[in-house]
Amino acid sequence: MYKKMLVLLDGSKLAEVVFTYAQELSGRLNIDLDLLHVCSPQEAEQLPMRQAYMEHMAEILQSKAAEIRSRVGNKTPDYEIKARGKVIVGYPAEEILKYSAENDIDLIMLSTHGRSGIGRWDLGSVANKVIHASPIPIWLVPSELREEIIYDKLPKRTTVIPLDGSQFSEAVIPHAINIAKQRGAETEIVLIHIQSDLSLPYNIELAKKRESEIAANKQYLENVAARIENSGIKARIEMLDGYPARTIINFVKDNPAQLIAMTTHGHAGLSRMVFSSFTENILHLVKKTPIFLVKASE
Repeated sequence: MYKKMLVLLDGSKLAEVVFTYAQELSGRLNIDLDLLHVCSPQEAEQLPMRQAYMEHMAEILQSKAAEIRSRVGNKTPDYEIKARGKVIVGYPAEEILKYSAENDIDLIMLSTHGRSGIGRWDLGSVANKVIHASPIPIWLVPSELREEIIYDKLPKRTTVIPLDGSQFSEAVIPHAINIAKQRGAETEIVLIHIQSDLSLPYNIELAKKRESEIAANKQYLENVAARIENSGIKARIEMLDGYPARTIINFVKDNPAQLIAMTTHGHAGLSRMVFSSFTENILHLVKKTPIFLVKASE
């Protein structure tokens, strides 16, 4: 189970969304939060003021998280959520990774776009570096996060997981199960597989091969779903046709999910399109659903 999450705040409007979402999750997941802001050496003279601000935000978060725990009927009433704020001077990506390693952080939450130090940080700079280098999961908050997700008001609590048939892509599943159990609310995990080779010309031999592959993929997904069900979490499968990133985005638009959970590296199929292609396409296209990323090592 996750005990402590690092939440990155950069002073932007989006950081306010991240802050609200983090305090809601803290109350529901029963997880401590460290709020971190990294400022540049040029901004070092503002350190006392910024530190005071971060400490104030931590106090607010701790109080609000306690209210949420009480409202949702948390099963561990004697536990008090802890939150603290910290400001560090340095280069954002390096300081974020260093802080998480030195402070027993289990998760890192950051926005997909924001402002850090003296420049913009987006998927091509700070966030990208953190995602690639972090050995712990990343919880990404998009620019237009749905209020229904922030306040847990979607009709269904769903986590979408794209799978390609490899063990690498399955690395995120234990994490998704842990989040569902720690949240304490009924969650359904939806396993998605995208059929490939749609552009190939039709002939009987290829049609038979494709039919066989579809049957094998369906059996694979059903086996994985059964393992998830055995852990006490509901699961179902979806076999979809189309281009991977766009197909998943369209599915989430039509079937709003609380979370998309996936690995940033894998061996074949979807996950072969490493972070710079498939995953990054998902991050750029998804504007209203958070994404949970786990790095699957070789």
